Amino acid sequence: MGLVTIHQDTGLTPYFMVHSIEPIFPFDLTEGTFLVDLPGTKEFSTTDLITCIKDKVLKARYQSIKKFEQCYCNSIKDYAFTTGTLVLVCNSKVEYELSRKTKPRYLGPMVILRRTQGGSYILAELDGAVSKLRYATFCLVPYYPHTKSKVSVTTVTGLDDEALDSLTREDTKEPEDEELDPSFDE
Repeated sequence: MGLVTIHQDTGLTPYFMVHSIEPIFPFDLTEGTFLVDLPGTKEFSTTDLITCIKDKVLKARYQSIKKFEQCYCNSIKDYAFTTGTLVLVCNSKVEYELSRKTKPRYLGPMVILRRTQGGSYILAELDGAVSKLRYATFCLVPYYPHTKSKVSVTTVTGLDDEALDSLTREDTKEPEDEELDPSFDE
């Protein structure tokens, strides 16, 4: 400890009387720390310290993931829909409208035709009309019909596997103004 003036009457330093702790000066730290070895080994390189911290952070992240999954196991749903499954599509368009109470919250039921490589789904109406839109998994909810009968996708849509593959490969593009309005002239 460095020298600090002690009052003769109280036997305490002014700093201790105010803060209830003795002051630590920078020279106290440098004097005390160069004598102390790091725990474990005598030498630590920077890369060793970085890998040690990286391992601790990674371990803490995995523990956090496990804890999150345990806490929210009832609300986390991982749907893996197969071809021919009936689903309802969330009508997200009406979520922000004022009259959403009277609007349908889900659309459908629809039949899953195929899962794309990116994880979205190609759907068709029950009358066989194939949607050009791709639907994310979080927008879909399983539809539980009263009967357990299944209908194959080819009977609903009339498309074979090659036609479904071509739908998967198609790039979805926005229609041009000219395509929307036949009277559009430049």
